[in-house]
Amino acid sequence: MLTNQLLVLLAFGLSLVSAHFRVEYPYWRGNSFKTQYTRPCGGINITTNRTEWPVDGGSILFKPTHPWALTYVNLGLGENDSVIFDHILVPGFNQTGNGTFCFPKISIPKGLGIQDGTNASLQIVQVSEGGSSLYNCMDITFSNSPSNLLAQDMCVNSTGVGGAAITSTPTSGEGSPSASPSHGGTISNAGATSIGITTLFAMVVASLLV
Repeated sequence: MLTNQLLVLLAFGLSLVSAHFRVEYPYWRGNSFKTQYTRPCGGINITTNRTEWPVDGGSILFKPTHPWALTYVNLGLGENDSVIFDHILVPGFNQTGNGTFCFPKISIPKGLGIQDGTNASLQIVQVSEGGSSLYNCMDITFSNSPSNLLAQDMCVNSTGVGGAAITSTPTSGEGSPSASPSHGGTISNAGATSIGITTLFAMVVASLLV
């Protein structure tokens, strides 16, 4: 009986580890696996290890581990922990598959006054089917001539990894989801599954209860 209990606890622990995601580019603030449920940045404070990012927008590469997750990318201007992520770069979409997901370029909305040398932070939020929200942040400095850009051949989605816009189709997945968000980067629909309003509502309610 004790052995069975230990196996259950081990399996539960492994599921928690596998339920997180990490950001490869721009460099994330740090290993947030133990605190990734903490908003707004997975429990990791702002760092001085900033990645230079193009003034007009750049790439983001992260490694999800959920079969699917409602995903957002937000921007906060500033250089301390009081940064507010009030600029939506990529509206919520259904990111599907485990492996590597990459935006070749996420555009910066006009009118934000971004200049060479402006400090900011990027935030990725993922809400899984269980309703729990996961957070990771990356600290950046906007630059007209950024160094260490993500190589084009590195920005490739893993097989079966993709994304689709949130639709009002039934939760059975009927219909043809759009693969282009209204803001920011291009979403690949490889292996994508649409997410219906009913499912979205249930996820949001569950997230608020966490």
